[in-house]
Amino acid sequence: MPNGSIDPAFDYVAQFSADSGKEWPTMVAAQADAFAVQDLLLKTLRQFTSDDVDVVVFGSLARREWTSGSDVDWTMLVDGQADTQHRVAAREIEMTLAEMNYKDVSLKGPGAEGIFGNMAFSHEIVHHIGGQADTNRNTTQRVLLLLEATSLRDSDDELGGSYARIVRQILNRYLMSDSNFHSQPDDESRIPRFLMNDVVRYWRTMCVDFAYKDWDQGGKKWAIRNIKLRTSRKLLFVAGLLMVFSCYKNESLLSDGANSGDYQMKLQKHLLNFVHSTPLNILVWTLRELGLDEPCRAFLCIYEEFLGQINDKTVRDHLGILSEEDVYTDAIFLKCREISHRLQATLRSMCFEIDTPLREFTCEYGVF
Repeated sequence: MPNGSIDPAFDYVAQFSADSGKEWPTMVAAQADAFAVQDLLLKTLRQFTSDDVDVVVFGSLARREWTSGSDVDWTMLVDGQADTQHRVAAREIEMTLAEMNYKDVSLKGPGAEGIFGNMAFSHEIVHHIGGQADTNRNTTQRVLLLLEATSLRDSDDELGGSYARIVRQILNRYLMSDSNFHSQPDDESRIPRFLMNDVVRYWRTMCVDFAYKDWDQGGKKWAIRNIKLRTSRKLLFVAGLLMVFSCYKNESLLSDGANSGDYQMKLQKHLLNFVHSTPLNILVWTLRELGLDEPCRAFLCIYEEFLGQINDKTVRDHLGILSEEDVYTDAIFLKCREISHRLQATLRSMCFEIDTPLREFTCEYGVF
């Protein structure tokens, strides 16, 4: 079972490629493009950052899976007193992005749903977990700050900025509000159930929102959204589960009689390593810790196929206009759907069929 913690600066996919002799060129190119776009955005948008403001990007850019059709999903993240200039800055960011391009192609801004492309404030994100005030947008931004986000701030900036502070406070909320960490000190390791429940809730929210958008938008972009839900969105959920699983019977996270406050800080530091990694690296690190090299190789090969399809402009454009009524007779959609079925089968095998601590964890905590 996993022991220790992931190194967020290490490329586990590249290491596994070297060890196995298997190459995934689309993944390599997607990561290289993601780094290049992030660097371009950093140089252009760093003027909008301050001690209490960060420009944070999400989605395929943060996951390092940039393809030809990727959007720049961004948020101006504020951790400080509200200021009318914040709105002015957000508009300037939007206008600046509209004029930028990468490889002679204009960068695309966020979708029309309103989740991204605006301001977000720390108070709502940290304090409104659950309840009526925890809107769809609030839940999405909070969970994605943990699963697929990165700030456009110099890596050697020791102050960290609003993104670093807010992420730590989100984890604090999950741990401090979890009764699992309020008991008397003992020698056990525990999993953050509050965090896990929110990750599971967000995954189901994405699934429900897929049906909502189908209803609200009259089936527009049904095919492309369906394929992404089956693949990249599912991987995002799996990465969240594996983040929690990393705490399960992890000998490096034994409480050793520490009081609840010290133990929470120890666990927060551990979880931050996963926050600053990527879904693919989290998956590879976990499976190799479990000795599951073959399922790991199989998953990466399947995901490479998915990225190859989604990076093909002809395929992406076709899926973007394909009507829901025609999908099950369309060769391109059926090919992508078959890829997603193999990905699902691989996940089912590693989580439910192969006898490992991951199966034990999934059956114990991942269903009921």
